[in-house]
Amino acid sequence: MRRMLENQLHDLSPEVVAALSHLHYGLYFLSTGRLTEPQGLLVSWVSQVSGRPPWLLAAVRHNRSVLPALQGQGAFALNLLPAGNRELVAALGRPAARRFAGLALEEGPLGLPLLSDALGALCCRVQEVRRPGDHLLLAGPVEGAVWRGGGPAFSTAEVGHAYLGLS
Repeated sequence: MRRMLENQLHDLSPEVVAALSHLHYGLYFLSTGRLTEPQGLLVSWVSQVSGRPPWLLAAVRHNRSVLPALQGQGAFALNLLPAGNRELVAALGRPAARRFAGLALEEGPLGLPLLSDALGALCCRVQEVRRPGDHLLLAGPVEGAVWRGGGPAFSTAEVGHAYLGLS
């Protein structure tokens, strides 16, 4: 798909918006930092991009407050949220200053903070960063994982819309 020109982002046709909003993704929590200073945000633009070795790619909007910590640490955990847990998703969507209030965390691989209520997490060291538009693409190998299981993961279908990347 061709990259859209900057002036087109504000003038998307109803057809483009409708089609993009019907793409379904998982809804995850990307965390970084340490247990004493956790940071993170909800993300949905995520993909496994290699099998051997396993690599993940996550897109983060260029102006998100978590980026300095993420780039400084050079690693992230992708927490897989349990399907149906809208309370957890709502808590993770709070403003950054209150995002972790009342949430149980534990230290995971690479020293990353993990959500104790997540199904599991994949921990990656960032080795590639690209900026094809208004999001940074962060990619790296999976260097550790935690799996607790317990059912399917949360998806954008549960909230009735997909992130379009315009905010």
